[in-house]
Amino acid sequence: MLYSLLQMSTNLDMIRAVQKSASLYKEETSKMKTLAEVQRQEHEQHTKKEIEKKKLSEEEQELMSKYKKLQSEQRAAQLLIEEGTQRLENSLKKDDFTDIQAAHALSKSGAEKLKSIDEEMSKVMDSVSVIQQKRAQAEREQTNKKRKLVLE
Repeated sequence: MLYSLLQMSTNLDMIRAVQKSASLYKEETSKMKTLAEVQRQEHEQHTKKEIEKKKLSEEEQELMSKYKKLQSEQRAAQLLIEEGTQRLENSLKKDDFTDIQAAHALSKSGAEKLKSIDEEMSKVMDSVSVIQQKRAQAEREQTNKKRKLVLE
């Protein structure tokens, strides 16, 4: 009888040990799944941020290319103004009033073109500034996340 009680007690202890082991295993498995999901989400966020940064960089390059094109257009407009001014001076020296009107038209056209180009250049630089701020913000966020991971 004592043997039977000891055997039952041992069996109960073994059952409890197996149950506890199974419970710990389930808990550990759950933690590992949660950790894997968190890592997957972080990887997705990181990938999205990298894609966003690349897109912003491409947009910035396109805008800078546009800005350079506007600069060459600006130089052309300045040449129109200079030529108009030169023709005006020459016309005044020669007292040729028909050429004065052409010179004035050149200068006026160049000035209007220059004004519109300057406005467009200003808009482009504002857009570049916004993009640079977005990229800087994304960099700060990524750096902060890396610091948090290192501290954990």
